[in-house]
Order: sequence, then structure tokens, then C-alpha cells
Amino acid sequence: MRKLVGLAAVLALMGACSKKNASLEGNWKIGTITVNGKTQPLDDCTQKTYLSFGKDSITYHSFVAFDNCKENISSLAYVATSDSIKVTNELKRIERSHYQIKGDTLTITDEAEIRGQKLVSKVKLIRMTSDK
Repeated sequence: MRKLVGLAAVLALMGACSKKNASLEGNWKIGTITVNGKTQPLDDCTQKTYLSFGKDSITYHSFVAFDNCKENISSLAYVATSDSIKVTNELKRIERSHYQIKGDTLTITDEAEIRGQKLVSKVKLIRMTSDK
């Protein structure tokens, strides 16, 4: 189940993309992840994870516990509308997620079906100041 939760979170985070929307641009640190309404525990490494939105690409900075909290960086192209983000993944497939910004909080919602189980994940990210 933990792998499913991790996969759902990654899909939601990687699905986070935007058109040239200045409100998305900047760094967003992971705050909480919920899957099917249940808040998921975040280890110390996962809590360091953040997204950097540029004009047309998003850089995902993940930190993984099983690799001594080493940073893993990947970038993907994205386009945003007023409420959704379309990301082109490594396989050139387009993934779409819904997003909402309220103040300094970005919420990305993604739905997926894995092995017949429907997963709805919500990732809340907090806008970072210039200090990480």
C-alpha cells in the first residue's frame, strides 16, 4: 500500500504544471499528502521535497530516505490553464491534474486507477521564501 501511496503522490506532483501563469512560478515545498481522504505520514526526507515552477517547465526536487536522503532532480514541460496543469512526462504522455491556489498554499488534486483501485490524491504545497 505504501508503494501505491508513493506512486499516487508522485503522479500528483509530476502532474503539477502550468501555462505562463505567474502565480504558479516559484518554489513550493510539500506540506501534506492525502490519499482517498486519509493524511499520509511524511518522513523527514519527504518533507524536504519541493517543486520549482518556471515559465514552461517544472523541476521536481525529491529526497528519498532509502538513499540517505539524497536529492533526486527531474524536470518536465508543463502548460497550465486557470484550474488544471498538463505535464508531458518522460514517455511523452500528457498527464493532467487540477490545482488551486489560496494565499501561499497550492493544492494539486489527481485521480488514478491502480490495479482496479481508484485513488484520489491531494498534495498541499506551501510557497517557499527565498530561504529553503
